[in-house]
Amino acid sequence: MKTIFSIITLAVLFSPFNLSMAQVSPPVNYGQSLTWLKRAAESGDAEAQYLLARQLEIGLEVDADIKSAAKWFAKSAVSGHGLAQFRFGEMYYLGQGVQQDYAQAAKWFEHAEAQGIMAAAYNLGLMYERGLGAEKNHAKASALYQRAANDGIGAAQVNLAMLFAQGKGVIKDNSRALMWLEVARRSGVSVSTFILDSLKAIMLPGEVERAVQMAVNRKAQINQKAK
Repeated sequence: MKTIFSIITLAVLFSPFNLSMAQVSPPVNYGQSLTWLKRAAESGDAEAQYLLARQLEIGLEVDADIKSAAKWFAKSAVSGHGLAQFRFGEMYYLGQGVQQDYAQAAKWFEHAEAQGIMAAAYNLGLMYERGLGAEKNHAKASALYQRAANDGIGAAQVNLAMLFAQGKGVIKDNSRALMWLEVARRSGVSVSTFILDSLKAIMLPGEVERAVQMAVNRKAQINQKAK
């Protein structure tokens, strides 16, 4: 089953933000950090609101409280914080801390995608492909998958390949389908041998060779972009 992509990591919890914008004194020791973070969040700093939401979500130095976390993710998201928008979209998609609402999930994924968060592009593409929170639209799904695939997201590469193989939202193209499957495979994604063999069976040997070379070139481009 296709699932949404999550980029929640503990690392983002400790990302720095502009202290001058918070307009409160920074903590003099770690024990004061939560109090300081709350003050900064309450002063309207979007990054502080996001970090506080993460602490409440995972229970770091405070009892875990998913509903309170959702409240602070919402405040940060409304202020334009991309990662908060992404996480708030996830919460609506999964029904975590808020009532499940696919339309709201799609809305916040769209905001996050507009800020360049490619995991949101993949998730939004999946919702358009499946008709969740928005009318089913394979053309929009393929365009979003393309963006995420070019950013190195393996699940998007596989989904885009399947759209090319089926001619949904794009012109049917077995060579591009095979190319993206090979890119995904070279990225460490488990790709069905049956699907690969079935696709190659309906292609000419020369087409297979060109598709594989296209995959090598595209993977190199993606790797270069990631540097």
